[in-house]
Amino acid sequence: MNPIRSKEEDTFRMYMYDYLKKRGLHYTAEVFRMEGQVTSKPPIEINQNPHGFLHDFWSSLHDDLYNPRLKMPPPSNKVQYVDSKRDTISQIRRDGYSMQLIGNFKSANSLSSCDFSSDGKVLVSGGFEKKVFICYMDTCECINTSESHLAPISEVRFQPRTTIFATSSPDRTVKLWDSKKPGTALFDLVGHKGMVKSLDFHPNEALLCSSDSFDVIEVWDLVKCIRLKNFLAGGQKIRFQPVFGKFLAAANGNAITILDIQTWKVKNRFQGHSKEIRSICWDTQGQRIASVTEDCARVWSIAVRGQCLHEYKSNGKRFQSILFHPRYPNVLVIGAFQDIELWIPETEQVYLIPAHAKATVTGLAACAQNQFIASCSSDSTVKIWK
Repeated sequence: MNPIRSKEEDTFRMYMYDYLKKRGLHYTAEVFRMEGQVTSKPPIEINQNPHGFLHDFWSSLHDDLYNPRLKMPPPSNKVQYVDSKRDTISQIRRDGYSMQLIGNFKSANSLSSCDFSSDGKVLVSGGFEKKVFICYMDTCECINTSESHLAPISEVRFQPRTTIFATSSPDRTVKLWDSKKPGTALFDLVGHKGMVKSLDFHPNEALLCSSDSFDVIEVWDLVKCIRLKNFLAGGQKIRFQPVFGKFLAAANGNAITILDIQTWKVKNRFQGHSKEIRSICWDTQGQRIASVTEDCARVWSIAVRGQCLHEYKSNGKRFQSILFHPRYPNVLVIGAFQDIELWIPETEQVYLIPAHAKATVTGLAACAQNQFIASCSSDSTVKIWK
């Protein structure tokens, strides 16, 4: 570095350091700060731009880095491999999709499901251990609940905009918990006659639905803590439509049924998978549904009756979980054996990211507020990505 620098050069380095931090490239920013001898702080007015002072300039010069929509996609049959061990702090791919490993939490036993609180400050997961594994993002503290289910936990889900979460289990119960008081469950919802496989909270109302091995979906009033009704509609996995919560998607076998929750009648039905559906998710606007079986992933539109929009074959990689990327709405995150895959349906491009060695990514979760992604695995670990 030149020990004699102009005021303009100092200003430029100061802005560059600030920009790198705001892009989430914290490791690169610190290296730049030390090597560039950046000591001054940027003026307060640039903090009003959440993307950083150089965002427009940087994007205009590097569309191939930060705007993949403007770049011609590679051949559709080509799979890109990304080495997640290359830089565990900042991992930027040439085609504009970032995936940084920022945390790693170890549980005592195999995990099957995970979910973030709405603010991204708490991550809960569960599996074979029967107790809930709770991770607090601010302090990196992890605890297990003292109370447990009588059988492994099949699924965990947070109630939107609250500290309350629920767990389901083959022990035929649903338990409600408070992440601020994690010792014991608040109360149990009892009434299922079969093993409870899945559950979800309504995005706006104090309702929770849970489904069991007898294809019964129970509807619970969380204010009175009573069962409102139940009906036979199937549900290996169930998910409420986000934002409005007008529909409930229930995956059973190789089909997805869309139910209107005002009438509980079938609004739409998606069929085409040849194997049992392992996971489903809605996009953030509640217009598309993604699903995975062991052998393929599909995307459906609720506006198009029964028609698959996109399909991606697993080629033996044993898909297990799926969600829409919280930062890139055109990208799907798929959990498979050992890897996380990023699938862009419009271009048919796929990126493979080594995630859990010699284990299956059994569950995925995302937080829109901080854009975190969590992956849990049969190797008993939860990893946090951004």
